Amino acid sequence: MGFGRPATNPEYKGVMYIQSRFILTIASLAFALAGGLPNEVSADELKEAKVTQIIQEVRVLPSNASPRPAAVNDNVRQGTAVQTGVQSRSELTFKDQTITRLGEKTIFSVGEGPRTIDLGTGQFLLYAPKKAGGAKVKAGPVTAAITG
Repeated sequence: MGFGRPATNPEYKGVMYIQSRFILTIASLAFALAGGLPNEVSADELKEAKVTQIIQEVRVLPSNASPRPAAVNDNVRQGTAVQTGVQSRSELTFKDQTITRLGEKTIFSVGEGPRTIDLGTGQFLLYAPKKAGGAKVKAGPVTAAITG
């Protein structure tokens, strides 16, 4: 048995082939198991968000207090709205990494139902990750459902 280059040592090729095949089998099995695990998302994950970005004038409108300027990391829960001013924007991130970006002159709040968002006025962009459970958006008399 020589220890020369792999091309000149046939035993080495066989060992490498078995090792790489074993590693690929284990890796495939691990990915299959990880993909098959249940990925349940609680309805509570869209009941609270954090303000993650503020540009210009953004205010938090609590239902039981007077409006105040928003700050990064403010919590937005049911009963609290976020309002953006002229040429203002904001971003909210929920626990399940759903991201909502609010445009100018927008009033946005977390809805009363499970995974529900209320848009009073304005515009927003909603990104719901795959398997996050989507969201229900209420905008005046119109309701739309979004899935990831």
